Amino acid sequence: MDDGRRPDPTGQLLEDFVRKVSERVVVPEFTPDSRPGLRQRREVPRRARLFAVVVAAAAVVVVVALVVAYGPRSARTGPGPAPATQPTPAPTSTTSVIAGTRTVTYEPFTTTGIDPRLMVTSHVTGTCIRYSRGEAERFYFRCFGTGSGIYDPCFAGPQSTIAPLVCPPSPTSSDVVEFIVTSVTSDEPPSPTMPPWAMQLSSGQICVLVNAAWSGLGPYACQPAASQPSASDCHTPAAVQPFWTAACQAQETDASPFTTRNVVTVWF
Repeated sequence: MDDGRRPDPTGQLLEDFVRKVSERVVVPEFTPDSRPGLRQRREVPRRARLFAVVVAAAAVVVVVALVVAYGPRSARTGPGPAPATQPTPAPTSTTSVIAGTRTVTYEPFTTTGIDPRLMVTSHVTGTCIRYSRGEAERFYFRCFGTGSGIYDPCFAGPQSTIAPLVCPPSPTSSDVVEFIVTSVTSDEPPSPTMPPWAMQLSSGQICVLVNAAWSGLGPYACQPAASQPSASDCHTPAAVQPFWTAACQAQETDASPFTTRNVVTVWF
């Protein structure tokens, strides 16, 4: 019966060597002799034979050890170990891989005020419009500076509009604007939908929701990035699994086609 084993050349050579050494080492029978002179003359050959037996036994031990270490491996059914000259594949790094789109609630305040990790770069005064997206207790503010400038979204802390608002240009930036509200001109009713105010594409680019007349483009304006392919603006992302997706275009023109991009993080 063929058991699938193939002869191993190395093991066969070692086994032949052991057999040949064993055949050649023959210890002659000892014949008593009463003559002292002859006994003395045979003492030297006897010691030589004993030394040969010891050397042969040591050789057999070494050969057996070699057979055990490097003997036949033809019975191995699975793949053998990779040669030492081949690099071991690096493990998949689980810290740089996201299983799906990550959802983050942006919170720039602590119980005592503005998060100390944020850096206030300017102080602006003006009016704001309050609106809500989906969550009854999650309000956003679109604010207009007295001199110029539109800040959207702005976030209120525990004291609402009595204390300054925080207006971030990006969810990944530590620089924020502190906005002092003089009046809230109107409250828009809560929207049944809840689009994120910012998202990050798989390329690393950050896109922020901009309430403006886009005429079919936008409404997310993407910040400049060195990564390719870059996006200029994107439509509202679709909450699909495992990754949200968004249709984005490379240039903010009607002629620029929209392509689907994966979204790795969304901020609310």
